[in-house]
Amino acid sequence: MGNSKLAAKCHLRSPASSEVPNQAHGILGRVQGDYIAAGLATLPPATADATAHHEVEIDAGPAGKVRLFIEKKRVRHHRHSHYFWSAYRAEPVRPDDPA
Repeated sequence: MGNSKLAAKCHLRSPASSEVPNQAHGILGRVQGDYIAAGLATLPPATADATAHHEVEIDAGPAGKVRLFIEKKRVRHHRHSHYFWSAYRAEPVRPDDPA
């Protein structure tokens, strides 16, 4: 009985090679959630007629000025649909970037 020797190590982190950030998400993992929520709150309510993608620039505290890439998503439950905004990428904004 008891745990096997292999199962005892399943909670350990994988090697550092997996710590490479996902390029598809940019620096989204470094932006705190309250800054992302504040950026999402600047958008109009997500409805079926709303545009599918938005870009919002926010001041993300320690991460500096950040551009959030946001998409509209839909969740269905039986015959009811709920639309919401979801940030899928973040990039740092350089001062020389055109607006």
